[in-house]
Amino acid sequence: MQTEGRDIIFEKENLSVIEELTQQVYDLIGNPLSVWAVAATIESLGVRDVDANTDYGFKSVFDLAEEVYKKLKKHIKGKYEEESESEFKLGDVGESFKLFFKHFGMGVLFTMPMISQIVAIIIFEYALWAWFRFNVAQATMIAMGTIGAFIITGGFIQVLGRLVSKYMGETNYYLSWKAIKAVMYFAIPLVLGIAALVFIVNVILPFYPQRMVTIGLTYFILISSMMLSAAVLYASQQKLIILGSILVGTLAVAFGMEVLDWGIYLSQWLGIGITTGSQIIYIIIYYQYKIRSNRQRLFKQSLPNLEVSYYNTYRYFLYGFGYFTFLFVDRILAWSAGPPPPPYIIWFNTPYELGMDWALLSFIFTIALLEFIIHLFSHRIIPAQKKTEIDKLKRFNLYFSSFYSLQLVLLFFVGILSIVLTYYGVEALRVFEDDYPEIRDFFANPITFKVFWMGSIGYLFLVFGLLNSLFFFTMNRPEFVLYSMLAALAVNALTGYICSRVIGFEYAVVGLIAGSITFAAVTGLIGKRFFKHLDYFYYSAY
Repeated sequence: MQTEGRDIIFEKENLSVIEELTQQVYDLIGNPLSVWAVAATIESLGVRDVDANTDYGFKSVFDLAEEVYKKLKKHIKGKYEEESESEFKLGDVGESFKLFFKHFGMGVLFTMPMISQIVAIIIFEYALWAWFRFNVAQATMIAMGTIGAFIITGGFIQVLGRLVSKYMGETNYYLSWKAIKAVMYFAIPLVLGIAALVFIVNVILPFYPQRMVTIGLTYFILISSMMLSAAVLYASQQKLIILGSILVGTLAVAFGMEVLDWGIYLSQWLGIGITTGSQIIYIIIYYQYKIRSNRQRLFKQSLPNLEVSYYNTYRYFLYGFGYFTFLFVDRILAWSAGPPPPPYIIWFNTPYELGMDWALLSFIFTIALLEFIIHLFSHRIIPAQKKTEIDKLKRFNLYFSSFYSLQLVLLFFVGILSIVLTYYGVEALRVFEDDYPEIRDFFANPITFKVFWMGSIGYLFLVFGLLNSLFFFTMNRPEFVLYSMLAALAVNALTGYICSRVIGFEYAVVGLIAGSITFAAVTGLIGKRFFKHLDYFYYSAY
């Protein structure tokens, strides 16, 4: 007789005698501990050895119990798998596609400021800090100023990302605003102090003409300010404002060049200044409005004291500094390995830079995919955690280990596709070689092609390390990322130095490949353990 709520093993009308017995045993003891438990239950139902032989066709009760035990275990295993599949059904394909288009689109939006600068160079021959007609001396100083800006602000950018996103996640705009100001109180004086120190050192020990250094430091200060304000907007989920401000700044450069006839330096400084100024104005208005509309000034709130804040953020700072140093160390090694005009120790190399910029295009499109992957992970782990019982933790970890493996495969194919499309997309510009000498010059040097292919391979491995890093950051494990990056940076610098000095300056990019492989491998090994024990890392993250 089937009662309501009863777990039915055999879904059919006419059961055999052994199937009926199996159901009876299951109703009494559920999941049996052993064959002996089944045999004892069968005997309690009045079945003797003689009954096992005449009614069921088995020599003894124990032989019958073995058959019943097998049927019960088969049913329980199937039931467990069915429940697990239902438990971890965390979204259908349609929902995943929705998330893909939303967050991959946001990732592409993140790359749009860089793409807008490429378009500006094609249209106007200049952008916020680039110009087709810069000579090597000018390009050297501006490149050094730009690289310095990324490296010096890199740590602060990561700290801003950590603090602002944390408080924004709590909708605490007041503490987010206070955190922004606290970081800026350290960042801005450091930028100005380094600029002053470099200026003074070059006066005492003139590595470059002082006018060149002054120009480079001006770009350094302006780009540093822009990077810091853009970091606040990015962490505040105001990416469209970043793009809009850069477009306005680029138009200001064009206005300074074409209308005011100010020349390239003043025009670009005007453009960067307007970009930064508009970002700062928006940040102030945005946060003041949010704080007042949420009436958050009515509550007494303060940031953790300096020692606690330092402990919570120093790993993020060191990682940001190390990451941007990692991105640019190969350039410094390549530019210092060629035959520079004495007495300059670092001299811009156009073919090398063109190859790296070309490779960077494939990198930024692959980066866009990371936005989707990490949001999909966050979207799935919260409901999975709520559904998972303590005895199903292994299944929880296995599910997300499979999820992780799938994302690695997806990232690999997208990365390869991005490299191929980037190569042939730029190659298509060859049809304009006769009309534009700049395009002809771009394809003239074989070093550009060599650096592109090696740089693309390096960036492909790097993006795997960045994917692992995002998982670690999500679970509040910055130390995993920091130690991996420091190891990768050391390998990058050492390998790049040896290759650029022994083989040729363009082989500095081999350091990027070796460092990226190291970063991907170390974070991958940690990631394997991370997902194997994801329940622990998820629990301990909060």
